[in-house]
Amino acid sequence: MKRIKCLLIIALLLFPSVGCQMDRASNSLDQPTLRSVAKNYLFVHGMCMGYLQNPSVTKDQFNALFQLDQQAKLSVIKALNSPNKTNLEQAQYLMKQIIAFLTVNKA
Repeated sequence: MKRIKCLLIIALLLFPSVGCQMDRASNSLDQPTLRSVAKNYLFVHGMCMGYLQNPSVTKDQFNALFQLDQQAKLSVIKALNSPNKTNLEQAQYLMKQIIAFLTVNKA
């Protein structure tokens, strides 16, 4: 339990630094790029795997997190195959939802 809390705290502290992966030509720091979305997903997916290692995770929490992760993965694939502002923002939004879930549902 202590290990998962430590990993979650580290992840939440490092998440803002993922913005450093953004394109330098980008005018807005809030606008996701293909590279930042892909790297963010890998990072958030790792957070999900760490969360699910806790034996106190309920079946409902597992199912909810699994669905969120699958939606995020599909949205990232869609953004990579058809990169436009809407797809990139949708992928980024779903990853933020996963982080919110992990933060609220501390196991």
